Amino acid sequence: MSETQVKGKRPAHADHRRKAALKRDIEALREQNGALGVIVASIRTSSEAEVADIVQQIRADEDLETIAESLKRNVTLLGRSDTNSAEADLSNLIGNPSLDESGVVKHFGLTSNLSLVSEDDRSPLHPQTSEAWTTVTRDPIFVEHLMALYFSWSHPFYVLFSQELFLHDMANGGSKYCSPLLVNALLAVACAFSDRPEARSNPHDPLTAGDHFFAEAKRLLQSNDSSNLTTVQALALMGLREASCSRDSSGFQYAGRCIRMAIELGLHLSFGANSNKLGPTELEVRKITFWGCFTYDTAWSICIGRISQLPRTAINLDMPNVLGQLDFKPWRPYTDYGIGDMPDAEQPSYTHTLLYQFSLLSEIVNDTVFMFYAPRERFTSKKLLDFYNRYTRWFTNLPETLHLRAIPMPHVLTLHMYYHTVILHLFRPFLKVDLTNSKISPREVCTSCANTVSTLLSTYRQHYGFRRSTVLVSHIILSSIIIDLLNLPDPTAARNLELGMTSLRESSLNHAFTFRCLQIVLALSKQWNIQLPAGVSQAAYELPQEWLMNGLHDVGAATVWPPTPSSAATYSHPQDHRRSSVAEKAYYTTSNSPRGLSQAPQPMDMFWSPFPDHSVPLQAMQPNGPMDISAMIDVQNSGWDQLNRDGFKMANFNDTVLAPSGYIPNGQWPHG
Repeated sequence: MSETQVKGKRPAHADHRRKAALKRDIEALREQNGALGVIVASIRTSSEAEVADIVQQIRADEDLETIAESLKRNVTLLGRSDTNSAEADLSNLIGNPSLDESGVVKHFGLTSNLSLVSEDDRSPLHPQTSEAWTTVTRDPIFVEHLMALYFSWSHPFYVLFSQELFLHDMANGGSKYCSPLLVNALLAVACAFSDRPEARSNPHDPLTAGDHFFAEAKRLLQSNDSSNLTTVQALALMGLREASCSRDSSGFQYAGRCIRMAIELGLHLSFGANSNKLGPTELEVRKITFWGCFTYDTAWSICIGRISQLPRTAINLDMPNVLGQLDFKPWRPYTDYGIGDMPDAEQPSYTHTLLYQFSLLSEIVNDTVFMFYAPRERFTSKKLLDFYNRYTRWFTNLPETLHLRAIPMPHVLTLHMYYHTVILHLFRPFLKVDLTNSKISPREVCTSCANTVSTLLSTYRQHYGFRRSTVLVSHIILSSIIIDLLNLPDPTAARNLELGMTSLRESSLNHAFTFRCLQIVLALSKQWNIQLPAGVSQAAYELPQEWLMNGLHDVGAATVWPPTPSSAATYSHPQDHRRSSVAEKAYYTTSNSPRGLSQAPQPMDMFWSPFPDHSVPLQAMQPNGPMDISAMIDVQNSGWDQLNRDGFKMANFNDTVLAPSGYIPNGQWPHG
């Protein structure tokens, strides 16, 4: 055999390797074509928003097989079981999300039988048309203007839905992420940020801003109260608007209904492997909606001093994703006159980052509310400091994008103010005591928080004013002002108080609740016999007289002190504004406590509230409860051991505003 013939002959094992490699290549092509087939099929059948998600994943150079597998998992397929037994069918059905004909996913727990068959009573679909979303106005330019106001001043802080999907469905007549109810509720909130006459049901009365849109939202809610994402979102907005209008009871009912519907839809749960009935877009929107509603409900609970609608421990849901391409969308300070003349104010909105961090903070606040109003164990100074450390760790770990910049955005400023306010509320009930094993003083912490809030308020006012602030800012100001009242005649407290009252006055156009804040401050100053600085009294009198009469009527003429602006005292001499000890003693024995000075201290004497018998930890008033300290007062002047064991000691009071009933200024209790 020649050399040429020998060289031309291939070994048999080489052919096998070549064929195996070719087979692998063919198989890989088949798999790739299979992945492409799944992706193309998904693009053909998905909504535009979901197609955008798929394209984004492809552009991010994700593996096609990975994308295809993800799409396969999120496609509704016929259920298959390894067995044909009834037990297997039942185990596959119970506890899983239930999908009705309208496309709404509802949650029924393991103890429920309602998810075993389809519902007979179907929720009607919204009309799939592009007709007007509201009957209140046919002016699309005005509606667009109100939308711009809402997405500039309210949405960046209370992120209750996906702005992009909402606007997409609104523009194209979709009904999954937009509804007439949600549109009208949103416009009702947005009207508070506008001075245009058409934003009011009565063009001459600013207090009627948004009433016409809210009436339409109520009508739509009554005509179709089916449970779905947009109704949950609308209920949250309606609750916010009622709070702004100082209608606590109505707002509380809307908030409760919002959270209960969220629970019905299972928004607080991660369905995991059972989420094949939901696409990735809807899963993310559900997260945004739930955590937005949770932050809203938790802040509301702090403001009204009530237990939250849902405990944190009942939540089994990941935080919403921080989507960079959406986070970097620019924020601009939009007003009735368009974009403000502040070139440096335009910056990335970071709304999704804020929602993520706001949700983390709200989890701690939720635990705090349950600790105060539904305690399961005795409260100690260690527990107080543990909560304080949780708050400070959250603040330390804030991402740089939410740090305060040269011109901080209003929603970032509000988040910072809210953080200092919740710490203030953590320590405020303990203003009467010191901690035995820590140098941290509750009163000093509260004063520091009030001072920091005042600094942030000054920054907010300098850049934006308070004409378009959220209603939560009014609650923040009120909490800070009450501490400032206690610290008068300190000059810093006086300046803070004047700034706070001026800020409330500026926000009175968009929130009727601010009248109530003014009422509370003036009433407390009268009851505590505190002579207010001139600027503080002036802030109240600069409001329109008819508003003053309507908003502050219940306070009574004597509360607005001094009785006329011209007689308002100046604050040049702090000694002129010291409290009258005679008047103080009379007030604290009659108004701030139902007990006289001759009686021994009671369990709730440990706690302080600016309002009689209000907003103190619940079980402080329950004998033998986890927080009951009555055992320590059974023996005269020697029963404080339990208080000390819990890590507290009664402070020495030179200030009778904080001194409990029965307390003598030398730090002793009278004999029982």
